[in-house]
Amino acid sequence: MQTENNITGAEFLSDLNVLLSTSVGLNRNVKLALKKLGEHERADQVYIVSINHDMTFTISEEWTRTGVSVFPESGEKCGFYYDRKLEQDLERDNYIYIRDINDVTNESLKNIMQATGVNCAIFLPLYISSHLFSFLCLSRCHHEEPWSGDEIAFLVQVASVLSGALEKELILRKLVKHHALYQDFVENRVDYILRLNRHLHISFSNKTFYSLFGDSPDDIIGSRIGELMTEMDISSKKLEEVVKFPEDLLTFNAKVMRDDEVVFIEWYAYPVRLDRDHTEIHLVGHDVTRFKEMERELTLLKTELQTFSETMYPMWKSIKDNLSGENEIGNNESFDNLSQKAMAFNRLYEELLSKIGYKFVANAYRS
Repeated sequence: MQTENNITGAEFLSDLNVLLSTSVGLNRNVKLALKKLGEHERADQVYIVSINHDMTFTISEEWTRTGVSVFPESGEKCGFYYDRKLEQDLERDNYIYIRDINDVTNESLKNIMQATGVNCAIFLPLYISSHLFSFLCLSRCHHEEPWSGDEIAFLVQVASVLSGALEKELILRKLVKHHALYQDFVENRVDYILRLNRHLHISFSNKTFYSLFGDSPDDIIGSRIGELMTEMDISSKKLEEVVKFPEDLLTFNAKVMRDDEVVFIEWYAYPVRLDRDHTEIHLVGHDVTRFKEMERELTLLKTELQTFSETMYPMWKSIKDNLSGENEIGNNESFDNLSQKAMAFNRLYEELLSKIGYKFVANAYRS
C-alpha cells in the first residue's frame, strides 16, 4: 500500500510504532498518532472510544480535522448505542464498517452520525484489558469514497500497533503503581524486614530496621545478625539450619537496643532459594515491645494481688468466725451498724477470692 507521500504502509506502521514508543508521554503521542492517521486516511474524525463495564462509553483520545470535538465534554456518561446488525458484522469480520448511515438500525446512533455529518465510518477493536471493549474509530464526512479491502487490512494493522502500545502503557502504569505499593509496604507497613546469607550476614534491611542503628542501610549491611541483637531465644546454628527445611517457618524472639531503650522483636524466618547454589534467609519481624511491657505489668499485678490475698485471708477468716459465733448464740442485737459493714466486707471479699484462684475459694468454704 502506497500513501500520497510515497510512504509505504510498512514504513507508516514503522513510523507509528516509533512515535508510540518514545518517552515524551503516551497521551501526547497517541494524539499525534491519531492526527497522522487521520491525514493519511483522509478521515475527518479519528478517536478512541471505550465501552465501560456499566455499558456507557467514553472518548479517551480524539482528533478532528476541524478541531471541534465529536462529543463535547458534558461531565455525564453517555449510554452505549447497541445495534444488532453491527454486532453481527463485528463477529463476522472482526471490525465494524458503516458504508452508509442508512444501514444503521439504532435510531440514536443514526441521529448522532447525521448530526456530525458522517458519511461512512469504521470501528476497529483495540484489545485493551482495562475496558470491556475499545475501538479505534475513523469517519469521513466530506470524502465519500469508501475504504477498500486493502485499506481496511492496513487499518487492522494500525489498530494492532496502537493496541499494543496502549496495553504496554497500561501494564507499565500498573507495574509502577504496584512497585510503589510494594515499596511502601516494605518500608512503612511491616515493622522489620531482613535478608541474610547462609552465614547470617545481613544483605538487605528495610528502613524501619536500619533506623534503629543509623541513617543508612550501610550502617548494618554485612553485619552478622547476632552482633545487632543482644538476646535471641534460639542459637545461631539453629537459624542457619533453616535453609535445610524450606517448608518450615521458624519463629524466635530477640532484643535490640535503641539508645537506652530495649526493643522486643518477634521474628519469622524462612529460606528463599534464588538458584541451585544460592539460598537466602528472609526475616520478617514485628515490634512486640508494648505486649512484653503489658505482660510484665500483669505479672507484677498478679504477684501483688497474690500477696494481698494471702495477707487479707486471716483477717477475713477472723471476722467471719466472730460474726458466726455471735449468730449461733442468738445475740441478734449485736448486729449493729459495724457488723453490717463487716458482713458487706465479707461478701465483697468472697467475690474477690473467687476471682483470684480456686485455693482461696476452697479455704473460704471449708471455714
